[in-house]
Amino acid sequence: MEPGIIETGLVVGFYSYVCLFWNQNFVEETKHFKILGCSICLMLLMSLHQIVPVIGRKAAEKTGTSSQETQTSSQDNVYRSRSDPGLWCSLLIPMALTTNLLRQPDVNSGPVILAYIIVVLVLVRFNPSAVTQITCAGLLYWFREDFMSKDRPEQVVLVCLCVVVYHLLGRIPRAFPRSFTEGELAVCLQIVFIPLYPIVVIACQALQRGVSIISLPTSLSIALMAFTGVLVGTLFVSVIRVNSGGMRFAVSYGLAFMCALVPLSIKLYGTPLLAYREVTHYLTGSRDRVNLILWWGFLVLVSLFITMVNQNKTTSSGSTRLRKVFHVLILGVYVPGLVTDASLLFAASWVALGCLVIGETVRLLQVPPLGSLLHRCYSVFLSSQDTGRLVLTPLYLLCGFSLPLWIHTFQWCDFSNMLPLFAGVLSVGIGDTMASVVGSAIGKHKVLGGQKTVEGTVASIISQLVFLYILDLILFGGAIHPRWLVVTGIVTVTSLLEASTSQIDNHVLPLFMYNLLLTLKS
Repeated sequence: MEPGIIETGLVVGFYSYVCLFWNQNFVEETKHFKILGCSICLMLLMSLHQIVPVIGRKAAEKTGTSSQETQTSSQDNVYRSRSDPGLWCSLLIPMALTTNLLRQPDVNSGPVILAYIIVVLVLVRFNPSAVTQITCAGLLYWFREDFMSKDRPEQVVLVCLCVVVYHLLGRIPRAFPRSFTEGELAVCLQIVFIPLYPIVVIACQALQRGVSIISLPTSLSIALMAFTGVLVGTLFVSVIRVNSGGMRFAVSYGLAFMCALVPLSIKLYGTPLLAYREVTHYLTGSRDRVNLILWWGFLVLVSLFITMVNQNKTTSSGSTRLRKVFHVLILGVYVPGLVTDASLLFAASWVALGCLVIGETVRLLQVPPLGSLLHRCYSVFLSSQDTGRLVLTPLYLLCGFSLPLWIHTFQWCDFSNMLPLFAGVLSVGIGDTMASVVGSAIGKHKVLGGQKTVEGTVASIISQLVFLYILDLILFGGAIHPRWLVVTGIVTVTSLLEASTSQIDNHVLPLFMYNLLLTLKS
């Protein structure tokens, strides 16, 4: 049995389990039945796209033909080599949004609809057959009443964002070949465009109604400014054509500061100076918050020191054990952050993501004097899956830890149930780290012919369960104990997916586990 078959079985079982949970808890009383129906239909389509290639490979092995003959050379050159499309990943964020929406039916459904439309566009782009197009058109037709019930600004924003997404699905892989699989690209676009949708809608409504000040919690304001500034700066980098990389970078982010950050700070606080004072007051408002920031600053210095010391190591795929050191360091950021101040961690994670994006931009443009230095330092993070121009491992690591918190905050979820927020900490910070360290040290038995070892997978499961036991005693007061068998099953299934998937697990595993942990509270 090959790892692809295990992955397919886990994905199909995962879809079935979530559908069963929805059916038992929400079908009879939900007002979002159309979203639920579209989601289930897309799960069926994704299951077919996952199962059929496996059957095709088996048939090709029996006939002696190569399954690679069915792939176009352009597709091989555009998407990451030696990896399946991973289309099933594109449903992870929409499914999590759907579960939270079913629990809180009064939350705006627009972002959830956009998430599913992105999945439909990915399917049409990946498989432009008549059957797929007709089926996807029928799924979109389900949303006609929800679309028509929205205000004109929301309708215009939704259509425009869908057009941009479809354009980027074709353009990004050609601009950065072998950097993504189809599923990973879909997840990246969802991370950008799902929060962008309400931001643009609120901005349009504020302009239409003449609202002078938009009131938001300070943590959301900080995240919004980081997201908007980096997004606009990246947009300018992509359209401005200057021979000098340094000039291109300076002009792009200078324009982003003047055209986006300054107007946004005025809209949020009245003046940029008042924005500075409010943010400073928020960051220094309590001793615990100051201590947490100082601790994070210390960990950043440690990570910079490790990176500088190892910058001259010339390895094609980076040191596995060295990369796992950064997993441990980011554990030191997220565990105390989730336990003591989740709102501060939410804001800080968006700022950190913005810094990583800016750093990757500096590296790509070779902006002096940091461009060449960052290129050497980023070699520490390289994995065997970083085969394109982009170095995405650090970004995926941060997003994997942060996505459960981002989704929870984005949909105004109840923070009394904190366990799902630890999905990234458990699956990547604890499980993936222990699997890699133990597997590379003493691993001898491969998991059904794959690259991962049985010893590493067992270490992953045991370490996560031990961490959960400690967490239950300290933080949850024994609340996990009655559901220990189900939690053990979730940890085991996620660890098996880590051992069998060819996708970059830093952002796939947390979303997979987050969806499963959401089902623990009905």
